[in-house]
Amino acid sequence: MVSVIVTSYKRPAEIVERAVKSILSQTYQDIEILIVDDNPDGSKESQELKKQFENRERITYIKQDGNQGACAARNLGISKAKGGYIGFLDDDDTWFEDKLECQLERFAQGDDSVGMVYCLGQVYDCDTNPPTITDYYTTRIFKDEIRFEDQLVYDYCGSTSQALVRKEVFEKIGGFNVNLPARQDYEMWLRISKYYKIYGVNKPLFYYYHHGLEQITKSPKKALTGYQVVYREYKEEYKKNPKAQIEIFSRMLETAKGHYFFTYWYYRIRKHLVMLLRGK
Repeated sequence: MVSVIVTSYKRPAEIVERAVKSILSQTYQDIEILIVDDNPDGSKESQELKKQFENRERITYIKQDGNQGACAARNLGISKAKGGYIGFLDDDDTWFEDKLECQLERFAQGDDSVGMVYCLGQVYDCDTNPPTITDYYTTRIFKDEIRFEDQLVYDYCGSTSQALVRKEVFEKIGGFNVNLPARQDYEMWLRISKYYKIYGVNKPLFYYYHHGLEQITKSPKKALTGYQVVYREYKEEYKKNPKAQIEIFSRMLETAKGHYFFTYWYYRIRKHLVMLLRGK
């Protein structure tokens, strides 16, 4: 069985329904869906979500105690999951119908050392008229097999919506870091790649929706803080890998640019110092 965890916060029930329908339409059908409600207790969004998904076949509705964030919600879903594999779908994204089938086939090509399979995706931009579809950024850097040193340099795996993970992986390395305001996915993929192989499916299998509603990825402050926490956590590994150190400083620069003047220049200077030490 594959357990699919959908965490939801401040999202209209009809948007969440769109995500759920894409799961129920999978060509691989041995699945359960866990809807984890991260809205404030008694809120309008929470009431609508409960009404929409409680007591539906193959769907388990779970109310988190208040609003604790996406990481805590995913961890709660993992603790309740019955499947041997766990997938995640952001409440405003959708899967292509053959996503699980393709990823399980890729798992079958390896052994127990493969802990995760990710896929490519496409961006569905709802803010344009008509809507436009472009490649998700991981398409440009696809790698068939990812190890820890690779993931330090680039975030090959991207969004949680792209991943399918063996449940036993979480039993070994723990859940998502609840202290991260953003880039929780990147930190998790780093942790997984330290102990397991990660395989890729060179095919778009999900839509990332870009829209005017609230999204964590639109907050430069949260993204910058997330990168800073990840860097501190893996500081020694980054120092041993100058290419990876330069790349994470570059991501911090892009995030801080136009928002945080002194932070931008701080990481720009640090990046150039590393480049000078490398002789570049």
